[in-house]
Amino acid sequence: MTKGEIRRQILAVRDGLLPEERRRMDRVIGEKVLSHPACREAQIILAYAGYRSEVDTLPLIRQALTAGKIVFAPKVAGEEMEFWQISSVGDLHDGYRGIPEPEERMALPEWLQRQGETVCKAMMWMPGAVFDRERHRIGYGKGFYDRYLARLRSTAVCQADGRTGLHLTTAALAYACQIVTRIPSEAHDVRPDLVITEAALYGDT
Repeated sequence: MTKGEIRRQILAVRDGLLPEERRRMDRVIGEKVLSHPACREAQIILAYAGYRSEVDTLPLIRQALTAGKIVFAPKVAGEEMEFWQISSVGDLHDGYRGIPEPEERMALPEWLQRQGETVCKAMMWMPGAVFDRERHRIGYGKGFYDRYLARLRSTAVCQADGRTGLHLTTAALAYACQIVTRIPSEAHDVRPDLVITEAALYGDT
């Protein structure tokens, strides 16, 4: 099947999950995310706001803020996406296609530049439609995360010298029904470091 066919098939299954089943799985996924070392050690959380039948991240955002973490959320502008700092879930409002998006207060690159020559550990929570056990990802067809991560990792704010910049762990949050044996992949596709479901954790480091 093509990516589009796989996406439609799996999203239909995800959309059919019962509300009480989804709430139970959200709690399990949330516990796994918040207890993971990459999350516990992160100073920064790049968090999407769960939309429709996606894993609900609003409780996780609240807990991250309560724990004193700096939280950013994505906002789409044209064909690109940027992460903007939020201080509460009340900063999120309906935006691109009705998805909750933040106000444009301070963007991640500006925040990082203000930190000077310091190491900032961050965890990004990514949405997605379909994943396989090798962490290949099918998104929603627009490539926002692929382009954003490629841009972020090519800039000076994302260093690998161990002394400055952003040290980022990417984690896709999904339900077990979104995991398939194998999906087609291309060179530009970004694989998250982790895929976390209620049933398993793939790619743990």
